[in-house]
Amino acid sequence: MTSTKVRTPYKACADAAAQFDNALRAVGIKADPSTVTVTDWDDGMRLHRVTPPQLTPSQTALVTRCLKAARP
Repeated sequence: MTSTKVRTPYKACADAAAQFDNALRAVGIKADPSTVTVTDWDDGMRLHRVTPPQLTPSQTALVTRCLKAARP
């Protein structure tokens, strides 16, 4: 018997949030974990969104330096 694993939009957002949190930890930033918010609309659609943690100005500067260094 084979099982099919369906990756829901919520799971995809949760995975992205976990990757983002792991990347922050990798550069030494300790912050609250990212959250996934779900918004239901009247027509039955759902919007899934990753909300990253609030960073201090020095943490934001560190992330900016890391991103600039990673550019080719």
